[in-house]
Amino acid sequence: MNIVIIGMGEVGKHIAKVLLDEAHDVVIIDQDETALSSAEERFDAMILQGHGGSIATLREARVDSCDLFIAVTNNDEVNLLSAIRAKQLGASQTIARVSNEVYFDDERGLHRDTFGHIDLVINPKVLVAIEIHKLVRTSAAVAVEDFADNRIEMVQLPVGESSAAINRPLFDLSLPSNTLIAAIERNGELIVPSGADKLLPGDEVLCVGRVEQIPKVEGLFNRERKRFIHKVFIVGGSEIGEYLARTLEEDGIHVVVVEQDRERCYELVELLGDNVTVLNGDGTNMTLLEEERIDRADVFIAASAHDEVNLMASLLAKDLGVRRAIALVHKPDYATVCERLGVDASLSPRLTVARQVLKYVRHGRVESIRPVLDGRGEFLEFMAISGSRITDKPIKDTQFPKKANICAVLGREGAYVPRGDDVIHGGDRVVVFTTPDLRARVERAFQRPTRLG
Repeated sequence: MNIVIIGMGEVGKHIAKVLLDEAHDVVIIDQDETALSSAEERFDAMILQGHGGSIATLREARVDSCDLFIAVTNNDEVNLLSAIRAKQLGASQTIARVSNEVYFDDERGLHRDTFGHIDLVINPKVLVAIEIHKLVRTSAAVAVEDFADNRIEMVQLPVGESSAAINRPLFDLSLPSNTLIAAIERNGELIVPSGADKLLPGDEVLCVGRVEQIPKVEGLFNRERKRFIHKVFIVGGSEIGEYLARTLEEDGIHVVVVEQDRERCYELVELLGDNVTVLNGDGTNMTLLEEERIDRADVFIAASAHDEVNLMASLLAKDLGVRRAIALVHKPDYATVCERLGVDASLSPRLTVARQVLKYVRHGRVESIRPVLDGRGEFLEFMAISGSRITDKPIKDTQFPKKANICAVLGREGAYVPRGDDVIHGGDRVVVFTTPDLRARVERAFQRPTRLG
């Protein structure tokens, strides 16, 4: 692929390295001489100095013939302008990193077909907050995955003897709307179920559905989040901390936010609900943590703007007895330090953005592959193509492989779990559960037939 990258910060450098290692043709653009000199030493790529929004610079980079244009500078407006102009000049696909929430009307982190010219806009703050929220939720589930721009969720749940779901055919279960059971693991065996299959104590189920419906599914299996996570402690009242506090409160969890800026504390009190306690203080103050009984917190999240604060606060929390500590790290190299020092998990907004961009590059029509159950099953995310076997007819008439489940669709009607009478259209994004041996057959259903002669 011919790829143009605007911005040689941590995100741009990481993306450039991976793409060049994969033998793509890459053009790098930045205004900063030091950043470009460093890139010239490290990368075998065409290097241009100039403003990303300059039409002259974009023409010199030949964006009219590029397969993918990636704008990841630290300036939202430059990213937006350059991506829009690149598309107007003929770039096949464009991606822009945009952090300011004023450009968005919801909190998904990923926004497709934005402003009529940008194929994918990535909000790193919301995206990493969603990832942290997912890590917190895994205390109630064996595993959690998100699909379709974070609108569809999969949870892996154990089936206990007290569950109301046992010994009943699946078609008789009162599953919430827009949810389904995609697979069952029983004694090491993977089952892709039909409506007549029954659940037994000791099974584990993979449930898929709209994000807001998944807590109801967890209740059916006696795995309500608030039973397993009662209190979460957050250091840092930034946009990430605010998003986490609000979403965790919606899960019925008591949240304590520690923020040093007094004015920001007043803002958070107005923005957040009664089940969130806001404290004005230093998250690395051991006395404060002890007085607030940090040892009783189920999860500790260090989400300030400073890596050193996050690392120190997480280590203090672990030393004081918190069960699980998660640290936000802006410098990717700090992630390995966190792991060595015993922090349970760390996330980098920059690497989170890079992973989304690279996923867009690598999989083409198969947008992602998520192995589950030690690789015995996998979730595939497709972009449906008009004219393929899966499109423009009821799903029940598509001859889709029987041991694979179409779990969710993100299309013109929004995100939903489809039934046999539903129709998939070109451009819809489709989540499928299958096994590795069936992947080729599933992929063929999403390919346009080859015409002979």
